[in-house]
Amino acid sequence: MFSLLLCFHLIFCSFVRSQDSAPAVHESARAERKTLEIKNIRLVAWQAADKKRKRVEVNEFRETKPQHLIPSDKFDVECEIVGGADLSPGDYFLWTTVDFLVAPVTRAYEQMDNSTLGSSVAWGQVGEMRDLNAMPIYFLRRRESRQATVKDLNLDPVLAAFPVRDAGELWPWLIRVTVHVQDRSGTQLTSAERTLRLSPSSARKTSHYNDPLPSR
Repeated sequence: MFSLLLCFHLIFCSFVRSQDSAPAVHESARAERKTLEIKNIRLVAWQAADKKRKRVEVNEFRETKPQHLIPSDKFDVECEIVGGADLSPGDYFLWTTVDFLVAPVTRAYEQMDNSTLGSSVAWGQVGEMRDLNAMPIYFLRRRESRQATVKDLNLDPVLAAFPVRDAGELWPWLIRVTVHVQDRSGTQLTSAERTLRLSPSSARKTSHYNDPLPSR
């Protein structure tokens, strides 16, 4: 067991390092190989209500006060992995990455829907987010459906990187969680993503809130 996990770890590290050097190859491989699918990505969190905690699906994160989100600052990623008809039965590796869309806190950005906002501002990573969570998928077979859960992603360090009344008053308006699956050779087979809104609290709406969009 330990040797298999170590093998996955070494493959994963090698694969991540290769992404910067060969993005075109990565995109081509992802487009051509349809050996499995990632379906029904859900973000799930524990929400406190009436002195009890319950599991809820997250459709939006909302900041109720500075650096505090509802339903929670922490969440799990759940999805379904389905083997294709041409899948080679074996062990696979699932991992996550998280990107953010960071822009000033203005009414113009708040009123945009996710699609418009996502195409108006560049996406990027926030260094404080520890997003490379991973898990092995043992002996997945053709046409088999397997539930997978990556636990304990935490937005606390991200929120701390955007203090209230900071210069420029920036905020991560959108969060995009991407699930990747690769085989034991380090080849990425497929990926899928889920995008959610992060709404800032009223405390962040400063005198610049009604400013128009910056000119390009």
